[in-house]
Parts: sequence; C-alpha cells; structure tokens
Amino acid sequence: MYDRRYGGRELNFEASGALLQASLVMRDRETDSWWSIMTSSAIGGRLEGADLVELPLGEKTTWGAWRRRHPQTVALSVDGRQHEATDPYADYFASPDTFRNLEIDDRRLEPKAPIYSFRLDGKPWAVAHRAIEGGRLVEADGARLLFFRRRGAPLFESTRAWQVDPALAAEHTPEKLRELAEAGAEGLTRLPGFDTFWYSWVAVNRDTGLLR
Repeated sequence: MYDRRYGGRELNFEASGALLQASLVMRDRETDSWWSIMTSSAIGGRLEGADLVELPLGEKTTWGAWRRRHPQTVALSVDGRQHEATDPYADYFASPDTFRNLEIDDRRLEPKAPIYSFRLDGKPWAVAHRAIEGGRLVEADGARLLFFRRRGAPLFESTRAWQVDPALAAEHTPEKLRELAEAGAEGLTRLPGFDTFWYSWVAVNRDTGLLR
C-alpha cells in the first residue's frame, strides 16, 4: 500500500489498462503518470522516477478470521449478492503456470513460489513464505528483521514484518519479539511490504536480494 500524497497534493489512482511484466500498472488522474504496483516509482508520465511512500497498513485475511476479530462487521452487497460461490482466481493459484506464461531467468526460487517482498533503504528484497512460517528473525544488510506467517495460512493471508532494534533482538526469541511487536512495544517498527509470487516481483525488480 502506497501513500497517494506527493508534492503537497493527493493523487487519485485508477487502472491504466496496461501491464508491466504481467503486473498491473495504475495511472493518476492529476498528472497522467503511470505506476507499477511492483515498485514505488512512476515508470512514465510527468512524474516519471518519482517515489511514493510505502505504508505498513494493508492487510489481507480470510472472512472467517476477520469476523472472529470483528463480529459486528457488515458486508456490502451487489444487487443483493454478498458472496461469490466460485473463486475466479482458483485455477491460477492452483496452477504452476505464470500469468500469460511469463518467463524469468532468475531461478533462485520457483517462478510461482509465494514470497513476502519489501524494500530496505531503497533496495528490493524478498523472502519465501516457506522460510518464515511460524516466525523467523533474520539479518539483511545489517538490519534485524522479524517475519511471521501463521503455519497453514491461506496463500494470500498477509505476512507481518518488523524491523527490530539489535539490542532487543539479542534478548528475545522470535516468539517473544512477535508478542512485543503486537503489543506495540518500542524497538519494533512495522516493515512495509506485500505478498506476491516470485516471478511477479523479480520480473520488475531484477536486482532484488533474497533472504534464505
């Protein structure tokens, strides 16, 4: 999720109808600049090269998990319909094929391996979901990072990630650090990023680092 404020004004985004390496490209109505969802930078238009601020606010989860946390939630309906019986993306998620059979040369992971992608001091990084199930504390360019994915979580349930003060990281286990992070303790800062597939991320961010 990106902050839509830039240069002292708010930008209004809409789908451009274009794709960059099989990933959606948005455009803003104010400057007609084009933005790939896989990068924080404008890739064309008057603001080409400009960067938006990524926010650690987005969360993807299941309806069941959301209702358990927020039982009073009201669902919007379209013509009285609140639920689709079939998932239009089910075949895509179940298949090993990439979108429109996009090919990538970087085979550090399988093309459709689920990952958490993020930037650290401007550099793109990724870590495979399977490496962080149950919680993992890792180091990247000297920074201590805590990642958590619930074991058995659905594919696109959001990964949670924090940058951890080194002194705090030395004192606690990943499990304790996660408890502290969720309690809002000092020394743990949410790390912006999002979950996607390896091929989608690396096709646009070719210089990405990979945490193992």
